[in-house]
Amino acid sequence: MQEDRLYHIDRALRTTLRIAALVTFVLLILASLSTSWKEVFTYGFYITGCVCLVCIIGRICLSPFVKSEEEEEFEQKVDYILQKRAKEKAPNMPISSDFSPLRDLTSFQEERVINILRGLPPHASDPEQINMALMAQYLTALERLGKIDLTDKKSLRTWVAQVTQKNVPDSSHFNDAIRNVSLSKVAKARRKLESYFWLPVQR
Repeated sequence: MQEDRLYHIDRALRTTLRIAALVTFVLLILASLSTSWKEVFTYGFYITGCVCLVCIIGRICLSPFVKSEEEEEFEQKVDYILQKRAKEKAPNMPISSDFSPLRDLTSFQEERVINILRGLPPHASDPEQINMALMAQYLTALERLGKIDLTDKKSLRTWVAQVTQKNVPDSSHFNDAIRNVSLSKVAKARRKLESYFWLPVQR
């Protein structure tokens, strides 16, 4: 397309202009020195200066037909924000309503476990994001107690998002957090869970 061709020409002129401007500046300094090469440096300065001028005129002529750097940078920022929001919404996609990773729990115990997970402190810098490291500790502790099945990571991730009503990291970070969980902190979470299981749910 002609628009793409003009875009590439404009960006090539921009790159040439930056290089030529740097060379022109260096030659200007060298030409100001009293050396046997002074005349050569002076001619070089005029030549690179002309190259800069041609590039500037060329970019001015192309400016009505191509995006400026500011416009391009703004569009990239908008795209990044839209992609980030799309990723944040992705974990909340519905799954089968009968899916639950919890195992061997009474209805009271299930309610208590869900309340515990929902009540975990969120991410320190984003209250709408779960604290994945902390969540991984409790999920692993539940697995050690035989109360949850972590095999289906994809459905588990969506279930966590639905239970907590918070944003969840992408699949890669979610899975890595569970694989690389701190065992000492898992033991601490396990002790808390063991005490919670036998308490009646507060009404």
